[in-house]
Amino acid sequence: MNNEFNPTYEDLKNIDTKLLEIKAKKNKHINRKMELQDQLSKYGDKYKTVDFNSSEFNSTKVTRQALKEQLSLIELEIKSCNDELNYKNKLRLEVMHFLKHSPKAKSDESERIIKQLIGLKNKYQDFNKDRTRIASLRIMAAEFIFELERIIK
Repeated sequence: MNNEFNPTYEDLKNIDTKLLEIKAKKNKHINRKMELQDQLSKYGDKYKTVDFNSSEFNSTKVTRQALKEQLSLIELEIKSCNDELNYKNKLRLEVMHFLKHSPKAKSDESERIIKQLIGLKNKYQDFNKDRTRIASLRIMAAEFIFELERIIK
């Protein structure tokens, strides 16, 4: 079994996708946290209008305590998201560094670019062969093909 660190550009895309998912999850938790804080504030204001140790006071107290517990759980979720974001960002940096300095990754990227250039060359060769096109455009396409061939080689 080969345990060598050998990430690809596909792995980098997967990490970026995961980062976006975690950020969306974190934003959802942050929105929920803001809602809970707003409710806590409203119940805090309610204390001012009720008599101490009345049934409404006790009900408000119980509700506020439940909101505080929910808020604590949400804050733990946000912290978990932050930890995961930090880890994924560090992993992303390592993968990017590896890809930037890896000859294999560079050759994979080069092959992908060459395939795209060959596809572009073929497209303009078809354009060049089309006799319904204006002659000057066909000449320009032929010159472009020549330049692409030089780049590919």
